[in-house]
Order: sequence, then structure tokens, then C-alpha cells
Amino acid sequence: MLVAAAVLAAVFVAATTHGRKPPAAAASGGTPATAAPAPVVVTELGHRLLGATGSWELFGLAGGEVVRIQPAQGRITRTMIPPLLSTGPVSFLAGPGQVIIRPLDFVPGYLVPDGRPARELHGVLGNAGPVFPGPAPGQVWVPAGSGDHVSLSLARMDGTTLGASYPVPGGNSSLMAAFADGGGYVLVPRAGGWYDARPGAFHLVTTGAVAAVGPTRWLAVECHGKTHCAPVVIDSASGARRILPGNTLPWWHAGADIFPGNISPDGSTAAVFGTGTAGTPTLHLIDLTSGADDQLAVQGSPGAGAMAWSPDSRWLFAAASPVQARTLIAVNARTRRAADLGVTLPQVSQVAVESTPPAG
Repeated sequence: MLVAAAVLAAVFVAATTHGRKPPAAAASGGTPATAAPAPVVVTELGHRLLGATGSWELFGLAGGEVVRIQPAQGRITRTMIPPLLSTGPVSFLAGPGQVIIRPLDFVPGYLVPDGRPARELHGVLGNAGPVFPGPAPGQVWVPAGSGDHVSLSLARMDGTTLGASYPVPGGNSSLMAAFADGGGYVLVPRAGGWYDARPGAFHLVTTGAVAAVGPTRWLAVECHGKTHCAPVVIDSASGARRILPGNTLPWWHAGADIFPGNISPDGSTAAVFGTGTAGTPTLHLIDLTSGADDQLAVQGSPGAGAMAWSPDSRWLFAAASPVQARTLIAVNARTRRAADLGVTLPQVSQVAVESTPPAG
């Protein structure tokens, strides 16, 4: 089902590096020094990727670097980042002109401005804890406080605060299990289910489990007894609910709400990593009108940042399992087929999309 990969061979039309050049010789003895990798390398492919025409950009976190892909421009920028001093969860968020990498632990995180070397995060982003996308481009929610007295404060991606904040019911224990609601706020667990938390509001979303989130809809799985479970589509603005027809939940498994899937911006499709009919790891594309479930032989694992949609809902990008030859998969939402980008990339573990890059 996968389209054969095209190899990025001699397609460098131009390559630009930024930063100081390493010295030609060591400080003593005159032995030539080993050249350090350039902090930023830009590759002009000379053609568009995926037939894209919009101004959106795709970012991938790949070990010691951030990969910025501009499909419509046919440009790839690879920016080296210092080693992350943690093996735990990492928040990887894109905003206009930059991305941030913020480990959960008390170790440095980094801001990567487009086309420039990475630098350490400062201000409120210099602390530990998860970071969640805010309600507007370039805004993030950052935790403050400890124990039962935790709040989320709105900040810019450079670590400066914007003044808005609100408490998180349940404190630190709820926040550590929380995840982005797809619309600029946060879903947190409490007794009785999952709640949408935002300034001045805290309302129940589902008494079941959250399977996927998006800017206009949520997909939940609610059970009556131990055997009768059904998928429920919830309108995030009105709270209107309906049972999704024709779906036997082959993609669902206990604990899947730890890392929910992603719903397309137009609200038509939910992408969920689950199991296939043969019990193998499978990517499921679920039609949120008919309940039809298309299964793709794309191995991956649920996780924060494992998937991201293009703003036009045409493409789903997924970080593929390292056991596969491909490291980043693009799925056409119309044909339900997976394809490579047609370029050689390092192993990507998390992805993010930015739809409002600055002019120029």
C-alpha cells in the first residue's frame, strides 16, 4: 500500500549553513580539527512536495535535530540541537517562525527559530513540566505552582508571560495526565471522567475515555457494563453528542486515552494508532460521519506528537516505527493511502504543523 520511496540523491540546488566555521587546526600541535556539523543546513529540492500549495510547514523532532519541511517551497531545513538530558516525555510545539522542545524534567529545553541556531529556553519555559498549545498561534500554556495548587499560565514561545492564567482542578496529579484538547486548551482527568479546562470553565466531556481530539470535535469511547462500548462523537463548541454508527471498535484498547489520536481540522476523520484485524500495530482512519474504519499497515505507537494534520485536512503525517524503512509517513486523507515525502530524513519521533508562518 505504501508508495515506493524516492531517494534524495543529488538534488541539492543550494545549501546554506549558518554559524561560525570550526578552526582549521587544533589549539596546539597543529593537528587538523574534525569539522563540527553545521548548526543549520538548508536544502532546496527544486520541486514541491505532495503537490502542496499552502504556506503551512511541517516540523519533525529527530534525535539531535529539528527538521523543518516547507512542502510548497520544496525546502528542508535541518537544525542541530544540543543533546536532551532526559529520556522522558517531551513537548514539541510549533509556532510562527519557531518551534520549542521542552522536556518534562528539570533539564534545559530549546527554542529553534526558523533558519537560525537553537538556543536555550528561558523565562517560564525554563522550568520543568508539560507545555500545551494555547488558543492563538505562538501561545502556550505553562504550569505554575505545585501539589494541589497548580495553574496554567499563558505565555509566548520565548518564555514571556501574557497575564492570563487559571487553576487546574486536581492539581499536579491531574496535570501530569492531561493532554491538549485540540482547540487551545487542556483535557484533564477527574473522578467520573474527562473534563475540558479553560479560564472560567470546567465541564465534563465524557465519562468514558478520550480516543481522539481535534479543533472542532472529540471522539470518546463510552461503556455500559463491561462488554457494551460505543464510540461517541462530541462537538467541542456545543457539546452535542451522537453515537458513531457502523463501528465495532477494532482500534480501541484499554488505556488508549493516555495518548489520544488526532481529528482532522475539518472534523471529518479521526486518526488513531491501534491494532488491526491480525492483531498487528495499525493506523486507523475513522470516518466521523459513517463510522467506516480504513486500516493502514503503518506501524507506530500512540504518543504525544506522534501525528499531525495539514491545515487543509488533506494530509496526515505520522512518525513511523523505527522497524519500518520509512521514518515519516504522509497519508492522503482522500485515497486513504500512505506515501513517502520522497526525501531521505532522519528517524522522526514527533511531528508538528505550523499554518501561519511569518511573512518572508
